[in-house]
Amino acid sequence: MRKLLIITLFIFIGTTALYILLFNSQLLARDNQPSSYKIGILAASDSRLVKVDGLVDGLKEYGFTEDDYELHIKNAFNNTDNIPTLAQELVDLDVDIIVTTGTYETSTAKQVTSDTNIPVVFIGVGCALEMGFVEDNIVTGCNITGVDSQYVQLSGKRLEYLQRLAPNTETVLVLYNPLSTPFGPSSQYLYEAADKLNIQLEIAPVTEKSEMLKVLNDKQDDIDAIMLLCSLLFDEATETIVDFSLSNQIPVMGTNDQQVKQGILATYGITRYQEGIQASRIVANILNGQDPELIPIESPVILEFHVNKESAEILNLDLELAKIPDVSNYVNSISR
Repeated sequence: MRKLLIITLFIFIGTTALYILLFNSQLLARDNQPSSYKIGILAASDSRLVKVDGLVDGLKEYGFTEDDYELHIKNAFNNTDNIPTLAQELVDLDVDIIVTTGTYETSTAKQVTSDTNIPVVFIGVGCALEMGFVEDNIVTGCNITGVDSQYVQLSGKRLEYLQRLAPNTETVLVLYNPLSTPFGPSSQYLYEAADKLNIQLEIAPVTEKSEMLKVLNDKQDDIDAIMLLCSLLFDEATETIVDFSLSNQIPVMGTNDQQVKQGILATYGITRYQEGIQASRIVANILNGQDPELIPIESPVILEFHVNKESAEILNLDLELAKIPDVSNYVNSISR
């Protein structure tokens, strides 16, 4: 009986000592955390800063007030040549984390942080694996993780919705910028959907606005619709694309909700603001000490279908005939 009591006492003392040790370690770790984190934001343009709005609002849900961190925003204002300099400035500031808002930004952040311990979280980048940003979507194998826009995987569905909006669509011009979005990853989804829908695809790589305009003018009599793949180029040229679309009665399927607000007919996917909301959880986890290498790349949680009602009317399209299925997404009519 005495031996049993002694053993029990040793177990109690050992357990208590372990608890005290762990508790003190937690206190020490908390004391060692900075009172204000430095979050670096690398953006190629103003249009992508709505992702940061979502990030800030999302961080509140995870207990981070704006007093808990400083935002250091580096905006290239559409000049991608400036992105390497801006990225290095964030590294020199010794930020705790760099949040990127697109492909150019993520590619550059990967380079400038290669010899540092600075984590990188991307918001809404497609082809992260194919572009070589990460080694795997589950265990990234590097300091980079984030929210994938899934625009590659959604390419076929966007083509389907384009034809539902414009039922007479038989030939679609697909515009992409090979410098930011390789066509290869999207090709499987697009060609599979095109075969099912009896659509002929005209694939056109363009790297500059003037090149894009030439393709549009050359192809306008041979196409029924246009589909854009993700690129800063098309964000910059949205107004030009809208003018071409409405003047020539050629509907356009865009890549984000902001393009639709400017007059592009439609898009299907996650909104930029929602991308920021979703990425905030990843950022919060990293700031709380989680290793970014162990945080899987996330797919969009919410997919939305957006249509510009005014553009649909100008294009003489009947939205009632589109018969877009009401699953987890919804139709949002936006007037310019």
